[in-house]
Amino acid sequence: MGVTFMATLACTAGFNDVMPLARANAGSPAKVVYLTFDDGPSQRYTPKILDILHSQHITATFFVVGYRCEQFPSLVRRIQEDGHEIGNHGFSHFDPKKHALNEVIVDIQKTDAAVWNACGTKPVYYRPPYGSINASEVECVQKLGHPIALWTVDSMDWKAKSASAIVAQVEQHAQPGSIILFHDGISSSRLTVEAMPRIIRDLRRAGYTFQMLPIRDSMRIQALVPKADDDSMLPCDTHDVQRHRRPPVGTRSIGRQGRD
Repeated sequence: MGVTFMATLACTAGFNDVMPLARANAGSPAKVVYLTFDDGPSQRYTPKILDILHSQHITATFFVVGYRCEQFPSLVRRIQEDGHEIGNHGFSHFDPKKHALNEVIVDIQKTDAAVWNACGTKPVYYRPPYGSINASEVECVQKLGHPIALWTVDSMDWKAKSASAIVAQVEQHAQPGSIILFHDGISSSRLTVEAMPRIIRDLRRAGYTFQMLPIRDSMRIQALVPKADDDSMLPCDTHDVQRHRRPPVGTRSIGRQGRD
C-alpha cells in the first residue's frame, strides 16, 4: 500500500475504487509531506510523538479513536494546543464495511462528540479504520461535514520489527505531496517514536517541509486507498486498539467524559 500513483478523484457516492492520490493538490508546495497518526491518543506513545514534533516545529494530523478520547481527554487537548489537526477515526475502531450505515454514522458522531467534549472543536477529516469504506457511505460521511482523507504512503509501522524498517519504508516511497500513515496508539508505536527523528532529519535534508492536512475548501484532500477483501492487506492494528476496554458496537449516545 506504500506505492503511490497520480489520480484525479471526485469523491462522490458513485466513485470507482482507485489507487490513492499522490498529491494533495496541484497548488501544494513542491516538496511537502503530511505526517498523520492513527489510533490514539495513547497515554504511552502520543506524548512522546508530540514532544518530537514540538521540538522540530512540525504540525501533523492526528486521527483519534473516540473511546480513547473519552479515556484521555487531556491528550486530545494537548494535540489541539500544540497546533495539530484532529481527525475522526471512528469511536470503536470497527470496519465500516462490515456494519450498517446507521451504525457507521453513529460511530462517527460519537467520535465528534468525544473530541468536542475534550477540546471544544469538531474534527475536520474522517479516516475510516483500515481505510475501509463503501461507495454508498462516502456521500453520507461528507454530509456529516467530514472530507475523507486516507494515506498514500503506509509506513508499515503496524507490523515493523525495527525502527530502521519504518525509516526505510517511508524514505523509499515518500514523494512531494505524500500523506504518510503512522500510528501512535498501538504496541509497535514504540518503534514509530524511535524512527520519527530520523525520518524528519532525512526528509528535511532532502528538501522536504512538513504540514498538517490543509483545511481550506480549495485544498481539501480526497485520498482513497484500494479496497481489499484480504484483511492481511490492511493495517492490522485492531488487536491493540480493540482488545482493551473497547466499547461494544451499538447506537447508544456518548456517555460521561472519561478521565486520564
